[in-house]
Amino acid sequence: MNKYKLYSSTDFLNDDSFIQWLLKSDSDAELYWDTFIEEHPEKKEEIDEAVEIFDHFRFSHEELSLDEVFSIWNNVKHQSVNKRTSLLTILKYAAVFLLVFTTGALSYYFYNEADKETEFTIAETEPLNFDEAQIILSDGKSIPLNSKDSEIKYDATGNKIIIDNDTIQQSKETNEPVTNRVIIPYGKSSQVTLSDGTRVWLNAGSQLLYPSVFDKKQREVLLIGEAYFEVEHNEHVPFVVRTEHADVEVLGTSFDVLAYPDDHMFQTVLVTGSVSIESKKSGLLSGKNKMVLVPNQMFYLDKESGVNYINNIEVDSYTSWKEGMFNCNKQDLSRVVRRLERYYNKQIHIKDPLLGTYKISGKLDLKSDISEVLDVLQAFVPIDWGKQQNGDYFIVKPN
Repeated sequence: MNKYKLYSSTDFLNDDSFIQWLLKSDSDAELYWDTFIEEHPEKKEEIDEAVEIFDHFRFSHEELSLDEVFSIWNNVKHQSVNKRTSLLTILKYAAVFLLVFTTGALSYYFYNEADKETEFTIAETEPLNFDEAQIILSDGKSIPLNSKDSEIKYDATGNKIIIDNDTIQQSKETNEPVTNRVIIPYGKSSQVTLSDGTRVWLNAGSQLLYPSVFDKKQREVLLIGEAYFEVEHNEHVPFVVRTEHADVEVLGTSFDVLAYPDDHMFQTVLVTGSVSIESKKSGLLSGKNKMVLVPNQMFYLDKESGVNYINNIEVDSYTSWKEGMFNCNKQDLSRVVRRLERYYNKQIHIKDPLLGTYKISGKLDLKSDISEVLDVLQAFVPIDWGKQQNGDYFIVKPN
């Protein structure tokens, strides 16, 4: 019981045993938590808050648009609170974020605000392991993606899924669209063909949430991380990629979206066609800014300052990762290293911060071993590298 003494309301909501107690589906859990509350009355306030939040989501089925989900996410990350009323509000926000992107422990529904016709459902599942590549089906079933570069393809109905060489039949209780999710950890990648024919390349450390089949009025997906999209053209049904800081809308085109939560920036690179980008200003709640890209342009947004701009660029430098290459064009060593960490799922420590400012230009073959890639970097700039006993790598000044 020791770990629970330090738990907040949010921590309790992220605990399997606690959820089982609230659901009253496990007699051992019921006995455990009844005893814990008796022995630790000082935790009663946090537990009461967790119960209130759980009941709110279990019974109210509050309707949220996808925009509102990311607004909620922003509140969780950027607000600090002291009063109970404010705390409950933020914790309710946190529960949404946890259930959509982290635990999978509850059920929830997303409705499109415009016509209330499309329902995205996250099924009850066990807590997810984000270190394993997997696809989560609408019934909560997790299917592992065993290859380093997996391929997932949906048929037009969204019911049949071909995963590498295996065919999966997705069961549906109703004819309503259901939501699937692909989770790609660091060190792996995946290619997904959606039911409308749109192809998505997911980079390492990314997640994609999408309906198994799109309705006739909208095509909408949620992205965390980085993905390259080749959108099947449909002039009557726009395709929208929603991220925390901006939404990208197209009819049919090729583009790259980079939206890792731990990066300080968001960027979209347009290869062909045209995209409209709607960035959210001042934490998503204070208006939006709409911009249009033409091919060979990049939209860049600094998440912290809100500064954004459009640059003309060589798109290959930003999209070659899907071909197993990394073309650098005067990029800081620190950014190059961060991308390598994600791709290889290895930690690379730059011992001197000034080394991170070195500019890198050239091609890195990501199909090579990480040691070979570091050797190539060493040829570009004056650095030495080594490997620690724990398996991490480091970069230092040469002697």
